[in-house]
Amino acid sequence: MSYTALATLTRREISRVLRIWTQSLIPPILTSSLFIVIFGYSLGSRITDIAGVSYLEFIVPGLLMMGVIMSAYAATSFSLYLQKFQGSVQELLVAPISYWEIIAGLTIGALVRALLVGVGILVVSLFFTNLTVYSYGILLFFIVMTSLLFAFAGIVTALWAKNFDQMSVFSTFLITPLTYLGGVFYSIQMLPPLWQTVAQFNPVLYMVDGFRYGFLGFSDIPLMYSVGIITGLTLIFFVLCVHLFKKGYNLRS
Repeated sequence: MSYTALATLTRREISRVLRIWTQSLIPPILTSSLFIVIFGYSLGSRITDIAGVSYLEFIVPGLLMMGVIMSAYAATSFSLYLQKFQGSVQELLVAPISYWEIIAGLTIGALVRALLVGVGILVVSLFFTNLTVYSYGILLFFIVMTSLLFAFAGIVTALWAKNFDQMSVFSTFLITPLTYLGGVFYSIQMLPPLWQTVAQFNPVLYMVDGFRYGFLGFSDIPLMYSVGIITGLTLIFFVLCVHLFKKGYNLRS
């Protein structure tokens, strides 16, 4: 294990995030802020409380998680794909660095970016509503595990993609729809029974619901289900990342 190599890769990824902060941090914070204003005030004023909390308090955890998901995914997917596009990834492959260290360096950078975005959205939301925290441990678990999961997913996408058009396939046609349909703006208890069943096949629902539990102390789905699903998916995507790197999938010409 090369701690120097890991620290260098991590520092490079974090520096890249901070260097282009107007692109990596501001857009997701601004987008969530607009959702808070539009949905929280215009729509929220017409909706009665959900499980004893205002509609604005209900959607803020989901909006925060949405920003974390998009940020973690974008960080690793674009970083690794650009290295492939520029050919600089070959330098990592011939260096005395293990595959999991490369993955760890990319992932830690994505985690830092996701946490910064999450803190930014939280700070903005405090100007509009008073949020209480039910469990800091649960909040930390879900924000870290979700960041890791989508960071690994971003690596898989970058390895699979052969052009910029393919890069947008997962985010446009999979991640974005799953996120918007993952209970960010509503409780699945508000859906008809059939659609409640369908919604439970959406993995993002468990992340949003578990994170909301950390703030508000209630959830639509048993907490342990959410913990088990997010842990299992994170391990699966980590193993997949290591496997694809070992095979040199779309890395070696």
